[in-house]
Formats: sequence, C-alpha cells, structure tokens
Amino acid sequence: MTAADVNRGPAASPRAPAIEIERLRVAYGPLVALEETSLTVGACEFVSLLGPSGCGKTTLLKAVAGLVRPTSGEIRVMGGSVEEARRQRAFGLVFQDPTLLPWRRAEANAQLLAEIIGGRHWDPGRVDELLRAVGLKGFERAYPAALSGGMKQRVAIVRALAFDPQVLLMDEPFAALDALTRERLGEVLLDVWRQSKPVIFVTHSIEEAVFLSDRVVVMTARPGRVLDEVRIELGRPRTHAMKESHEFFQATRRLRGLIDIAQGVAVQEGG
Repeated sequence: MTAADVNRGPAASPRAPAIEIERLRVAYGPLVALEETSLTVGACEFVSLLGPSGCGKTTLLKAVAGLVRPTSGEIRVMGGSVEEARRQRAFGLVFQDPTLLPWRRAEANAQLLAEIIGGRHWDPGRVDELLRAVGLKGFERAYPAALSGGMKQRVAIVRALAFDPQVLLMDEPFAALDALTRERLGEVLLDVWRQSKPVIFVTHSIEEAVFLSDRVVVMTARPGRVLDEVRIELGRPRTHAMKESHEFFQATRRLRGLIDIAQGVAVQEGG
C-alpha cells in the first residue's frame, strides 16, 4: 500500500453506476421477497444494506450475483447483463461462513478461485500481498483447523479478492464473530478495498454500516423495498475517532429511526 492510497479523501460520486437495479421483484412461489426494488451503486462506492430480518437483503445480493433469478425487473452490472458479468468472473463473494477446504492450507484456500479461473487472474504474488495486508503473514501454511474464526474469514476475503473481481458482494461476513474481531476485520476490509471497486455489504449492525460505507440503504420488511438511504458524511480513511464524531452520531440516529419505520411498516402491513 502506498502513501497515496492511505491518504485518499472521500470517494467522488461516480457518474456511471457500476450496478443498476430497476423495479426488481423476486418471488419464491407465493412468497414475495422483493417488490419494486430499485438501487444504483457507483463504480467505487461502498453501499451497505440494512433492514429487518427477512426483508430480502440477501435475496437482493444473490440476484445481483446471478444466484437468484428475478421474477421481473432488470439488473445491469458494468453496463451489461448479470449473465455477462458472471461469464467475465466479475463477482467476488464473501458469506457469513468462510467454507474453507480443510485439506488445503490458508494460502492454498486463498488462491483457490484464482487458480481455478486461471489466465491473467492467477497471480500468486497478489495472494501473498493480500495475505500480508489482512494480517496473516506467518499463517500461510496453517490448515483451517488451526485458524480462529476471524482468521478464516480473512482467508475468505482474500479468496474473493485474489482474482481481482470487478464487484465485491458480502453477506454478513462478520456476523458470527465477536465484537472486537468484527471491528478489526472491518478495518482490514477497508484497508484492502481502498476504494478500488463497488461493494454491496449486507449487515444488521448500524454502527458497522456507518463506519464502512459511503451510503447505507434501509429496506422495509417483506416484501422488501428500498425505504430510504443515508449518505455517510465521513472522510476516508476511516478512523476510530470518527465514531465519536457528530456526523457518526447523526447518521446512526437517523438510521435507527428508519429501521423503526421499516419495522412499523411491517406491523401495519401484517395487520
């Protein structure tokens, strides 16, 4: 990492969105998970999704990744279709469970996807650099059984970034970790992200969303829709001191209010 990387200011608002979601509807038979959902994500923007449990955050993420087929609506990634993006290996995915292969060492697990994809994506030097960046220097040869939960999730993050995807999609990647490890991994994620690609990040933590994001999108309870969004007026790089700032407090307070509204909508619609 260079000094220029560390000292970048707030990300500029990109003109051409990297991800465009228009009037998306996803139904699983009679169950409607998402309804009339529209969202755009800028080229180097970090966007978090917040909302009540079951509001369709993960469904939205999977629809963008092509893992769930929309019932109606449109999704464009880098100006093309989701299918084109998948063929181009555009997506790096990180889920709550790191799902490492127990017979492969940390380094081998981290380079698995890049190894499978091959070609220009196969760069062992990039894997080594990322492992150092996430604090796993000295653990490259360790098997998953010898790694803590936080270490395993670091390997999963490196695995998702090792083949240099165009888009990073993360579904509650730190939810199973203790508070201190979760906080530290948020900092690690920002360090390796460095405003280099669009991120959609699903979380239930308001503070985590504010600390990581350029913008936080709040969704209503099922069927999920975008209720509102909050732009985070904090500079980059993010620091612990920002968590004591007026801007941080204002953003978390507004998001808590929106979550209350989203849950209230659920009560009213549920009768």
